[in-house]
Formats: sequence, C-alpha cells, structure tokens
Amino acid sequence: MTKPARSGLLVSSRADLLDTLYEAPCNAEAWAQFLEKLVSATQSRSARMLVMDRHAETVLSSLKHNIDDSAHQQYVTHYVNACPWRPELKHKLPGHLYSTFLDFSCQQAAFYRTEFYNDWARQQDIHHGVCGTVWQDEDYTVQLLIQRTGGQGHYSREETADINDLISHVRRAIRLQTQISAMEHQRQGLQDTLNIQAQPFLLLTGQGRIVHLTDDARLLLEQHPLATLQRGQLCLLDPRLQGQLITLLRQVTLPNTALVGAGGVISLPGDHSPPLRCLISPLRHEHSRHSLWSHYQEPLAILYLHDLTTDVLIDQDSLMQLFELSEAEARVATDISRGLSPQQIAARHNLSVHTVRTQLKAVFQKTGTSRQSELAKLVLTAPLTKRWRRPPLSLKTSA
Repeated sequence: MTKPARSGLLVSSRADLLDTLYEAPCNAEAWAQFLEKLVSATQSRSARMLVMDRHAETVLSSLKHNIDDSAHQQYVTHYVNACPWRPELKHKLPGHLYSTFLDFSCQQAAFYRTEFYNDWARQQDIHHGVCGTVWQDEDYTVQLLIQRTGGQGHYSREETADINDLISHVRRAIRLQTQISAMEHQRQGLQDTLNIQAQPFLLLTGQGRIVHLTDDARLLLEQHPLATLQRGQLCLLDPRLQGQLITLLRQVTLPNTALVGAGGVISLPGDHSPPLRCLISPLRHEHSRHSLWSHYQEPLAILYLHDLTTDVLIDQDSLMQLFELSEAEARVATDISRGLSPQQIAARHNLSVHTVRTQLKAVFQKTGTSRQSELAKLVLTAPLTKRWRRPPLSLKTSA
C-alpha cells in the first residue's frame, strides 16, 4: 500500500497543541479539544485516552474523539482487552507511543483474523494505530491511542517519533492535573471536616468564652430552657451540667497537646422534648490553623449540637470502611448515635435485645470505645477524623 508523504507532520500544529494541552489541567474541556486537534494534525481517523487501573485491565474513565458512543462503550467494556496489542503493550516502556504496524509482534495479516478486528474495528474502519502508556503511578495507568483507516496507511517511524515529541508534555499536563485535583480535594475535605454549614457548632475557650457561634447553634441554645448565652459565654443553668461543661472544656484545651483529653458528651434534657446533645472535642491543631481562627493563640474546643428531634445523617458505608464494621454493626452504631437504646433498636429492626447487645459489643471492640455515650461521640464527630483520600484521576468521562 502506498502511503502519502508526510514530512514534519506536527510542525504547523505543535504550538496550538501545546497551548491546548497545558490548558487541560484547569479546563477539562481542553482534553477533548487536544484529541480533536491531535487527530487532525496527524491525519488520523480517531483517538482516545483511557484512565485505567494500575494493571491496565479495567477502564475507569475515558475520553474519545470521532468514535461512536455505542462503539466506544463496547470497546471499554470488552474489546479493550481483546485488542491483540494489549498484552505486549503492558511490557513496553511507558512514556512512548508505538506503531501497531512496526513495533508489535502481531502482523497485519494476523490482525485481520482477530476477534478485535472482525467484531469491532472493521465496522469502524480502523486498521492502524499508535498506542502507549503516557502516565503510570501506584494507582492509575493512562493510555493514549490514535487510529487510522486502511486508506490512511500506517504510522511510519518518523510520524511516530513526531507524535512522541508531544508525550513528555502530555505527561506534564497529567501531573499538573493530579496536583491541582489533589489541592482542590484537600480544600473541599477541610471544608467538609469543619462541617460549618451542615452542623450547628460553637468554638469555645477553656473558660467557656465563645469564639465562634453558628446561627443555627445560637437558635438551638436560645430556645433551650437549660442554656443561656451571657456576655459572650455559654452557661448551663444546671450547676452539675455547668461543672461538666467547664471540666471537659479545660481537658480538651490543655496547652500540653500530649495531655489533651478526647472530650465527652453532655445531654441537656428538655421539658417535653428529647435532650439536646452537646459533643465537646478538641479543635485539632491542623484545623486551628484555618484562616478563620488562626489569630487565636490559645487552644480552642469545638462543641457540636445535636438536636435529637432532627434526624442525624450518617454515612453508614463510610462508617463500615472506617472501623471495619459489618452492615448490622454500622446500623447499631448509627442508632446509638441517634440516641436510641438497645431495646429501641431491637424493636425498630425486629431483633432480640440479646442480638443488639452482641452487635454493640462488637462495635465497642472495633471502635475502641466502651460506653454508648463514648461511641456516640466518636461517630458524631467522625467528620473530624476523616482521612484525606486521593481523588480519582479523570480526564473528561465520556463512557
């Protein structure tokens, strides 16, 4: 087959490709534009980028240009692993693309006899390609594939080298995207951890002076018969409860961080309503550096308010993962945190009290707690102990 001459294939398009590529980490739409321009510049039929697992066996997300949606879906769910070049590609060095015509042991005649060609590629008029791993770390493998029709001919050594001149820039763009995504994930994680909008809370000194008070927390305290806000102080009108409050505040704001207590729970009984639960915890050192409160020199306590007339939303899947609980154990831990007794839990789920107590005992063991109030505090303040998890690497998912 005679191929048209293509000298300096990417010369005129290189600057535009690089501009688009380096826009991609901050603009997901630019990845699609990059593939479109890459197909045009290399006189190809189509292209795709695949974000896969570390072993390059499962497509986690994908981006494609000039491939029908249904055909692409068939590819990512099955034909990606039926491709005759894939086993060999896993052993080729990352950071380069390879010509399917020149760099693989599967010759063109053998390719035309494969399931991949006869059941999928033939319908797409895909005969040739360059493909390779452009990024790989401990979690992900990213592969880039560009295809041509039979009439367009295969990629020569020179053309493959031209395309490979771009791959170092593709790698840098992906690295930038992972770094930007990580910073955004951490920023969102901090916001979720502080839970400012979702949960009423106060920030207090060890003497009970209010440093910060959310509007919904103010409303709950002003409506409760046993609580009052006087001259910037939180005061409980029951002397015994006020003593417990000050004791816990002092324990969690000790100057010596090695001696800081874990905090505790105080329940404020209502006249004819469920109690208002106060969860006192240390404001962890890394959170105290947050810009809202960084100018306070003394240690602070955070006090969460839980109105038991309002349902508490607890992510049971996260609870199961965090403490390695079974589904039944996570359900018991959630109900205890909502203020239910073992007897009420048993009745609610049509279980025996003995079964619930057995499950609760297992929860105590796995969470390192020994009392229901301690377990409730641990679960209800779990947002403060969430571990940062790496965000998933995604270009722009299209399948």
